[in-house]
Amino acid sequence: MVGGGGRERVLEVMDERDLELEQDCHGLRNLSYKITSPRDPQYNCIAYAVGDLSQFWDHINVKGYYWPPGAGSVETLAGWMSIFEMHGYTETTERTLEIEYEKIAIYESADGPEHVARQKASGLWTSKMGRGVDIEHALEALEGDFYGKVVAIMKRKCQGGKRYWSEGGK
Repeated sequence: MVGGGGRERVLEVMDERDLELEQDCHGLRNLSYKITSPRDPQYNCIAYAVGDLSQFWDHINVKGYYWPPGAGSVETLAGWMSIFEMHGYTETTERTLEIEYEKIAIYESADGPEHVARQKASGLWTSKMGRGVDIEHALEALEGDFYGKVVAIMKRKCQGGKRYWSEGGK
């Protein structure tokens, strides 16, 4: 069980497909992915990537939403990157697994930043899909009209030789 905002929930791997998700992210139709959590509107991809499963990260002045003080604009790539810089990440061009580093990837469309994924120790990527499920996927599986392309990769050294997220958890 994993705690999330004072509540506990059982995580189980689901073998089904999400046709609505595949409509948005066409790459998921042809590349394998695994649903790793039930739908949960409590948090989004940015929150998931930094390890906060208790709030939805967006710059909206409404209870339940959070945007870090000092972070750049939610509308810009620089703003999103500033969040991860606050968490110890630096920009890199290396997309492949480097076992001593944790990595995130930011996707951007013509409208601005749209999504962030986090790399797992296996080399696969994991994402919170809006207010929906979490999935494990290949990096390029989410590229397309909906999220755009990966435009930034950032990394930080694993703490004490371990990733922030344990592989047994999310």
